[in-house]
Amino acid sequence: MPPLVVGAVLVFWGWQTGVPVVGVAMAAALEARTLIASRWELTRSDFNRASDLSAVLLVLMGIYQAIANDSSRAVTGIIQWLPLIVFPLIATQLYSAAGRVEVAVFFWSQRTRPGPTPAVDLAPAYFGLCLLAASTANARTTFYAGLVCLSAVALWRVRGRRGVLAWGAALVVAIALGWVGHVWLAAGQRELERRAQAFFLNWIRRGDLDPYRSTTALGDLGELKLYDTIVMRIEPGADTRMPMRLRQASYNVYHGPAWLAVDAPFRRVQPEADGATWLLRRDSDPAGRVTIAAYLARGRGLLALPGGATRLDELMVVGLSQNRLRGVRVEEGLGLVTYTAHFPPGGSDESPPNDADLRIPVLDAGLLDDVVRGLGLRGRAPADIVSAVHAHFRGPFRYSRYLPGARPGRSALEDFLLTRRTGHCEYFATATVLLLRAAGVPARYTVGYAAHEWSSVERRWIVRARDAHAWAVAWVDGAWTEVDTTPPDWIDAEAGAESMWRWLGDVWEWAKFGVARWRWSEREDRLTGSLGWLLIPLSAILVWRLWARRRIGRARAAAPAAVGVPGRGDDSEFYAVERRLSELGFARPPADPLPRWLDAVREAPRPDVATAALPSLLALHYRYRFDPDGLTDAERGRLRAEAERWLAAHASVPASPPAGAP
Repeated sequence: MPPLVVGAVLVFWGWQTGVPVVGVAMAAALEARTLIASRWELTRSDFNRASDLSAVLLVLMGIYQAIANDSSRAVTGIIQWLPLIVFPLIATQLYSAAGRVEVAVFFWSQRTRPGPTPAVDLAPAYFGLCLLAASTANARTTFYAGLVCLSAVALWRVRGRRGVLAWGAALVVAIALGWVGHVWLAAGQRELERRAQAFFLNWIRRGDLDPYRSTTALGDLGELKLYDTIVMRIEPGADTRMPMRLRQASYNVYHGPAWLAVDAPFRRVQPEADGATWLLRRDSDPAGRVTIAAYLARGRGLLALPGGATRLDELMVVGLSQNRLRGVRVEEGLGLVTYTAHFPPGGSDESPPNDADLRIPVLDAGLLDDVVRGLGLRGRAPADIVSAVHAHFRGPFRYSRYLPGARPGRSALEDFLLTRRTGHCEYFATATVLLLRAAGVPARYTVGYAAHEWSSVERRWIVRARDAHAWAVAWVDGAWTEVDTTPPDWIDAEAGAESMWRWLGDVWEWAKFGVARWRWSEREDRLTGSLGWLLIPLSAILVWRLWARRRIGRARAAAPAAVGVPGRGDDSEFYAVERRLSELGFARPPADPLPRWLDAVREAPRPDVATAALPSLLALHYRYRFDPDGLTDAERGRLRAEAERWLAAHASVPASPPAGAP
């Protein structure tokens, strides 16, 4: 690689990924080799240690990314930090006398193999790795411009002998094709995603709650699959009673099997002067308080709140909005948010009812009218109707996670109310809302979570994904009242289905929460700062290890005899070959190790200078110098004979190339 290119690509990587300090520090550490007059005699064991250190960094980064991110983002995160992970190995190569890394270093099975193995130069691969890592930032135009410039500099040295114009034209064509290909691929990806989303929309249930639509599982066949993943952690105030329900969204129109939020657009909520306090209502005096830590997918989503929440404190987000059904949505925030919700004892504070809150499906109107008449709900007070409906579902109805599917000729709602009388919370909540409406009481369908589990390990209340719940709210005596008709033993039924390995999953979830809280704290980027400081001791260890080794004085064109240090191999005939090549116009640059210099000699040959035998001579020379086993007598004789043969063949070659030579 040309001088300073590796350093430049590291600076570019740091700039693109938002860690410029780390990138500059790594670049300075590697490019400082051009100012140091020494290279170090490093054995295979030294390279093994550097490779092992990189492997440890890779494992640690993989664990961190698995805890802090979902699977897709974890892979991207690992790729983004690969330049730092591989840094110990590339630094060891660049500061070594060999200037290359034996392939055996990467395979445990090959490390004990006697004798040298093929060696490779990691610098070009590291250059490409840095560009790949920089691309994860998705900076688009700036990345492509940097990619073009750095690639052009790197390719200049290997442009061949066809001329600058041909090389430049080929580069321009490659740049144009790359840009057009990128645009076409991006357009194709968007179209593929659009078609895939449309195809699967009716087959899967979205993990992120939709504030305008809630698709129930009424009529589905099979077992309702819920998970033990911890999604929230709760710390109630001194006067707050637990357990409690946390609401995310309410819906007012049923279009089986989905509930919809109609005429409920979201409107922005402006923060107070501190930027972290958000007033949802200004006409109430909150008495309850609860602090909630919740994950947000991609930094967006609906907040889980107690009914009637009036104020949110310490919520660090960019944008917040709410609708008249009191759904509160984060427009842009962090992956983990912590906020304190204040709420009055009265419960829900949604907007007053309208015609939509009394609407029932035409297909189910007859069924609902029969049930209302059978329960004698007509003409009664709203509070009495709510009590009667509540008592009705406390009778022969029971909770079940298993979904049997509706019988032929019957709707799922009819099968639930008249025959099976078994279902999960979505059945009970939907039936309750529709029965209340049929009896003349405005009602809405509400979804959220039931917070009921105390964790003795974390010393706080926790909410799992399987605690997702649905219930009704009814307009009684001028206010909305929560009506939960799901049998109370549903919590025990869910807990009874938990895995025996749940405790292990809880430990993992606790670790994830700790890392997420550390990562998403509202201070500076903790990962960036920590890795920057981590680089200092790692670099210090590397430098100490290098200085503990015997150094090799770098070659000087004016004094080629300075190559080598006193010790074994001082009498190698390869030194005479190197001196002769220097006399023929191939002086080795001070910072170039022998293998790289020899590659340059072979890439620009003179017709009267033979280079075919030089690689084998260098291999014997290195073994003579650095291999603990040295050379056999036969190999020592071959080194001497081949070197003398090459010197004899080039004794009369002029220092300048013959006229007409390239």
